[in-house]
Amino acid sequence: MINIIVETFAVITAIVSIYCYGNGWKYSGYVGLFSQIWWISFTYLNQLSTMYVLCFFMLLVHIRNIRKMRK
Repeated sequence: MINIIVETFAVITAIVSIYCYGNGWKYSGYVGLFSQIWWISFTYLNQLSTMYVLCFFMLLVHIRNIRKMRK
């Protein structure tokens, strides 16, 4: 049951993040970082060890975007 809840939040926050980036909202990087919390939780709960690589690089992308969108 918890897997379904975490997966649902991961998907919803990812969609919201994409929507925010698409609108050019300067705080969308923070939404993306929040989304990664759910994706890392999803990865942990489902023991998807290689997915940690994607999560790591997505964290870097969101941090980079936060810095770029501040300017």
